[in-house]
Amino acid sequence: MVSKMVTSLDEVIDNIDKYQKTVRDNDEMRRRVAMVWSWYAVKDQVSGRWKFAPSKFIGYHDPSAKRYLTESGVEGDFDGRITERILSQWFATPDPNSKLASELAEALRSFLAGFGKAPGARARISVSAENLTFTTQPISDSNDLLARISFDPKICGGRPCIRGTRMRVADLIEALAHGASQQQLLADFDYLTAEDIAAALLYAARATEHRIVRTA
Repeated sequence: MVSKMVTSLDEVIDNIDKYQKTVRDNDEMRRRVAMVWSWYAVKDQVSGRWKFAPSKFIGYHDPSAKRYLTESGVEGDFDGRITERILSQWFATPDPNSKLASELAEALRSFLAGFGKAPGARARISVSAENLTFTTQPISDSNDLLARISFDPKICGGRPCIRGTRMRVADLIEALAHGASQQQLLADFDYLTAEDIAAALLYAARATEHRIVRTA
């Protein structure tokens, strides 16, 4: 049997809700939660609480406890590399030093504690794009952001780049101008962080503030 992948964020959110119910009703599902290392989260619009589910459950069409328990093991057909790639269309991992990352980690600990479990050492949380915004980053000093921009004559001809990379500020701004989202950029360039993108935006904004003096 060939397993179909999810095709929309709405389907993923429905699967997260299905997982939340399934894990409460199934003893073996509850025992498995400590083994999950790739979690995906959305915020409930009514309660404001984070809802979690593993990629191998929500990445496939019409998931069930039976299929998940059978196929997500070492000998199963469910492949986390495939589900993660599919889910990266709508989800991204927040900066580990951000307020959002801390909030998610605490919410996941609370969720798993309800089953007498704790997150594994490798646990990683991705969040839906609508919940991942620049305002979640712990940025208080513009100078900290601008320090992420470097100018090295040996790299890209000295044009402004994200420090430690060959990613030009101009390339990031152009990608955003053409409709690329932050989560798409973070998924495509895993060495970038949300703060790097914010730094590029700030640098570009500052660059437009140069005073223009017109002469007669």
